[in-house]
Order: sequence, then C-alpha cells, then structure tokens
Amino acid sequence: LIDDLAAKLDSPPVIVSGLAYGIDIAAHRAAMNVGLPTVAVLAHGLNTIYPAAHRNAAAEIVHKGGMLVTDYMSKSVMHKGNFVARNRIVAGLADCLVVAESAEKGGALITAGIAAAYNRDVMALPGRTSDKYSRGCNRLIASNVAALIDGADALIEAMQWKSKPTEGTQEELPVTMSPDEQSIADYLTANGEGCINEMCVTLGIPISRLMTTLIDMEFKGIIITYPGGKYRLS
Repeated sequence: LIDDLAAKLDSPPVIVSGLAYGIDIAAHRAAMNVGLPTVAVLAHGLNTIYPAAHRNAAAEIVHKGGMLVTDYMSKSVMHKGNFVARNRIVAGLADCLVVAESAEKGGALITAGIAAAYNRDVMALPGRTSDKYSRGCNRLIASNVAALIDGADALIEAMQWKSKPTEGTQEELPVTMSPDEQSIADYLTANGEGCINEMCVTLGIPISRLMTTLIDMEFKGIIITYPGGKYRLS
C-alpha cells in the first residue's frame, strides 16, 4: 500500500504510526524504503526508545527527515496506559487512518474510534473471517466505522488526492488561435457546422486565406472535416 502511494501520488504523503511491533514498525520502514517522511508517536519521553529493538529505526526516521513526537517529559514514568493515550495524537495528526490489521481487540480499534470521533476518515483493509488479525478490520467495516479499501487506488479515490500524471502522457497546452481562427471557431460554435463558401461570405475572409486557416486548424485539432466539405469543431 505505502509503495503504491509513493509511486502514484503527486505529493508525497507523511506516514504516521507508533513505532511499536507489528504493523507500526512495518509502516515506518516501508515509508523510509520508498523515500517518504514518517512520524513516530511515542508513548514515553525522548530519553528512551521502546521497544529497544527499534532504536536504529527511530534514528533513521529522524535522519531521513521524519520526526519523533511525544507529549511525555523525559522524567515521566512509562506505563501501559501511555500506549493507549498516545493513540489520540496518531489520530489527530492523520488526515486518514488506515487499519491494515487488527484482532478483535487492540490499539488499532481504539485509534480508529478516536479518529472517527475527530471526524477523520477511517479506512480498513478487509480479510478472511478466519484470519485472527483481520477480524478487527472486518468489524470496523461491518459497523460502518471504516470504509473498505483494497489498495492504494481505492484510498486515493476515497480521499480525492491528486495522482501523478500517467506515464507517457502530458498535459495539453492551451491552443492559441489567430483572429481568423477565432472567428471561424465562433461561427462553428454558433452554427454547429459550416462550409467554405458560407464562411467566406459571412466572415469576410478571402477564400485562399480561409482555406489555409482551415487546414491549420485541422492540424491543431480544433476542427474536423466531414464529407460534403463541412467543418465542425472537434
């Protein structure tokens, strides 16, 4: 999902998670692997990193332009309740919360509930009903707390984020028309179609110049020639 977001979005998203075991650290590492900034919300002061196994990842987050965020002082005592409390910061920082995996009970469901209360968009990836770590996601979807997404495209569409231009395409440049071309375009707009003799008389453009102008407009894709010598706007 994160790989596809990095490849498809016009502006790089910031990935916010909690530096914990499981999907949290996977999200941070996936973001760093594709060059996306990531924010880790800690449940303790900045004097330590928990779990200790993620110290190198925390340092890498900062070195790669991300951030470690906490509302705990370094002297604060770390306890289990901190991890639930910090979820409100994760929810508050996110434009959209995506639950990728969750058991029937867990921190992800708490965070999803907080995000919904904050009027954030909540999405969830569905899974088989027999999978332990899909039950929470399925429950969020079934209770209408989360919208179902099946990948990056669905998330981008749901959030109406701007995608990168498709490879091999380029933005069309506005067509600049001469005064004669503009007159012809206005005539065809008003009448639906026109032939050379009618436009020559009505617009007062000499026939040789009119024919040259029509050819130029056809090359520019402004008009289309139809059988019987009729011209219409493309």
